Amino acid sequence: MPDKPDINKLENEIALSGASSRSELENLIQSGLHGPPELHREEKNQFLGEFRERVLKCLTKQQIAETRLYPEIEQALRHPLADKIILAGHLSETHTSKYQELARRLNKLATFRNDPEFQGDIALVVVGRSAVDVDDVYVLSYHEQLLQRGLSEKLISAAGSKVCRSCYDKVCTLAPEEKASYRPFSTMDRLLGTKCPGH
Repeated sequence: MPDKPDINKLENEIALSGASSRSELENLIQSGLHGPPELHREEKNQFLGEFRERVLKCLTKQQIAETRLYPEIEQALRHPLADKIILAGHLSETHTSKYQELARRLNKLATFRNDPEFQGDIALVVVGRSAVDVDDVYVLSYHEQLLQRGLSEKLISAAGSKVCRSCYDKVCTLAPEEKASYRPFSTMDRLLGTKCPGH
């Protein structure tokens, strides 16, 4: 770590250079002690140390923890300017390994960053080598995507359960990739009057 500058020496240099205002003196002292001021520090702290203009897509901690891999991240990594994935350093490898493998498969770098000044819930960013200026960098959660497609909250929550034929057909039509997460009622279920959890 570099030695801290002598404040008296800095004050003398300012006085000799003709700096007269107190704010210039304070700025120079702050620069001497903490380095030059950083542009858009809050923005960079939100996006794991990257400028917003370089971000193609990002995911939250909750999205990273899901078992599914978000296809939006793969699409972002295939962008011609995509450079790498940056992951929050405090995440479990259980949650990050699928994205590390994706980056490897697409010949992109996957790095971890950890800084106590990082703010917010973002846990993964796909960044470009230069500014990409993507309007919407946030990926909707899969739950929100299913709601937008027309599945009800109850039907989404019923994943892993048996559902009536009507609900099963709705899943097959609106979210075919989720078909394996549901099973239609059997004849016995219908005869016994089993209530559908999707209603």
